Amino acid sequence: MDKKVSGVTNYRKGVRFEYRVRDIFRRHGYAAERKAASSPYDIMVMKGGRVVFVVDAKKTSVSGKKHIHISRDDVSKIISNASVLNAQPLVVYGFNMGDAFVAFPEELLKNDGKTVRLEDGMLLEKFLQSYIQAA
Repeated sequence: MDKKVSGVTNYRKGVRFEYRVRDIFRRHGYAAERKAASSPYDIMVMKGGRVVFVVDAKKTSVSGKKHIHISRDDVSKIISNASVLNAQPLVVYGFNMGDAFVAFPEELLKNDGKTVRLEDGMLLEKFLQSYIQAA
């Protein structure tokens, strides 16, 4: 059962974050679709009829928290799922109601341990602006 925080479950807060991330991709000209909970990833991002990014979205609602830990298994899964679609895997994360940040799973796996720590990443908006300019 989901823990309720101020009347809204953590699950609902996570879904809202996924929609917010989806909308950022859409504002930058991509077709982005939030996938069902049973999907192996949270958001599929397409352009020109091909899958460009496969996104795993993570957030925390804990006020004042400035990092998130995710399992190496989750990171490996998003890489594997993106590979099947010939897409770039991304982990997008955020804190409370703040900005969305992006991390690159291949880079995350260079760290040791059972989990990887996400903090101080590149803003998703800036990443997309530079990605579009490079294309």
